[in-house]
Amino acid sequence: MNSLFPHAAYEEDQRFARSILTLHVLSRGFTTGATISLAITTASTLLTQPRTWAAFGRKALISSSRGAVIGLIASDLALTARMWGREKIEWQSRAWRLQENRGQSEVDKWVTAGEVVGIAAVVLAARTGRLPPGLGTKRVPAMATAVVGAAGLGSVAGTVEYVVWRHGIKRGKWAEVPESVKTGVESAERGMGVKSTT
Repeated sequence: MNSLFPHAAYEEDQRFARSILTLHVLSRGFTTGATISLAITTASTLLTQPRTWAAFGRKALISSSRGAVIGLIASDLALTARMWGREKIEWQSRAWRLQENRGQSEVDKWVTAGEVVGIAAVVLAARTGRLPPGLGTKRVPAMATAVVGAAGLGSVAGTVEYVVWRHGIKRGKWAEVPESVKTGVESAERGMGVKSTT
């Protein structure tokens, strides 16, 4: 969210609070729906014969697309129920805290990267005629199912990669913020050797 919207110094100055919070909730709902559907698909594939990667890939794309859309709708309804009638400052406070949270900002980047890679892979597969057959229905074209499903799978992969990176490799630790950044411009100037004129 930090790369899409400006982050204010104070909660009450936070602009685009509704957009920030809504996009965050919808993104998490999208990923959650895709995750649940992928888990169900994996379990059902293990219980059926024959177990092939082609069959699993087709099922994963279809169920991920459905699960992601359901998650998106469910998260939208939950956000509406939670924030209905709330004051502007409550939206600003939640949005501001989201942007302050380094973990949330980092997982957003991983999830977005995963979605982009997933969509790119599907587009490439479509151009080379390698999309699994039977993805579409009378109401939903095969390409729409493939793109949404791939974005859902990509968001799941991005979340897993974030967890491995931040909590596995980095062990949940963050680089220390330099004191000059913590204490503002005056401290930054002192750190760079700029002499005060006062």
